[in-house]
Amino acid sequence: MKTKRIFVRIMALGLIVVIAACSGQKQEEAHDEHEGDHETPSTPAASIKPFEKVDASVKTQIQGFLKDYFALNAALIEDNREGAKSAARKLQATVVGFDMSNLEGPQMSFYHMQEKKLSAGLKGIAESADIEEARIELAGLSEGMYALVKAYQPNESALYYQFCPMAKNGTGATWLSNTREIVNPYMGQRMLKCGSTREEL
Repeated sequence: MKTKRIFVRIMALGLIVVIAACSGQKQEEAHDEHEGDHETPSTPAASIKPFEKVDASVKTQIQGFLKDYFALNAALIEDNREGAKSAARKLQATVVGFDMSNLEGPQMSFYHMQEKKLSAGLKGIAESADIEEARIELAGLSEGMYALVKAYQPNESALYYQFCPMAKNGTGATWLSNTREIVNPYMGQRMLKCGSTREEL
């Protein structure tokens, strides 16, 4: 009986931890002037500043990245590993086809840095052995996508930079969403609403 009581207490404690970790969803609206006080290790440098002049063709191409990226996230949300792998290959083809002729200087250097993150994450997802491995690879990819959006500002409507404290085995990770509502690609159908919005872009 004593062992059973201990087990029940451990399970209850675990449930409390999960609820507390995901309670950040209630703060979804709280991306105000104090937002910078909540930076996490997985958050890219807050010092990323938009480039003043970005060629329209560059913005259009990054919009294509976003379309494929959201398709990838949708597959992970649905726990569809094969769909995620297929979407990753599609996004990789889009990235490979990017025309850099209208980038120069700092814009070119910055793009190359982010492209490495994108390619590494996409390769990892395409080669992943299971869906949890694919979700871990999403973290680096999402950081690269966030940086591209922040710097080149291709989006014509609001995007949301969101954070899940339980992603990557509890270390936390971010993703971009085109809806304010939390729909978590790291947790999928297990815990769809876990997370909070950190920034509106």
